[in-house]
Amino acid sequence: SMGKKVNEFENKFAKYTGVKYAVMTNSGSSANLLGVASQFFLKKNKLKRGDEVIVPATGWSTTYAPLTQYGLKLKIVDIDIESLNIDFSLLKKSISKKTKMICAINLSGIPADLHKIRKLSDKHNIILYEDNCEGLGASINNKKTGSFGNFASHSFFFSHHMSTIEGGMISTNNFEVYNILKCLRAH
Repeated sequence: SMGKKVNEFENKFAKYTGVKYAVMTNSGSSANLLGVASQFFLKKNKLKRGDEVIVPATGWSTTYAPLTQYGLKLKIVDIDIESLNIDFSLLKKSISKKTKMICAINLSGIPADLHKIRKLSDKHNIILYEDNCEGLGASINNKKTGSFGNFASHSFFFSHHMSTIEGGMISTNNFEVYNILKCLRAH
């Protein structure tokens, strides 16, 4: 399953998304799990059990489950009623000294305020986890969703925008994260 065609797809997907690296998984759920797990093995600024992660009030169990599986504390922030994505003004107010990661979900193909969230996470040195499982192909000012986060997950389940029947992908611009993801996938 990790043959020439998968490698070719990973390279083409990274180029399409506008990131340096992409790692194929068996599902979008596994992409979420491995993406979160990778942040525990970084040399600097790694996550640890008990760290706080801000999540939107509307999302998927497959987004939240890896966070709780790794012992992270979820801080739920309400959504903007127009986009159904995390409300940016409430997100800004919710950041504390305990906040180590923000999860932005591009719900039903509608991108979150990713430019603003990226700037906010950079300002506070917070990891941005972008769940793009339902946002493949969307863009903001010609920048594809799935390219804003420290890592992003994508799903190719049969009900999503592009299907491989099952399957998922993690995209990142970080070489260290890319290598950690390949190790985690191998196990």
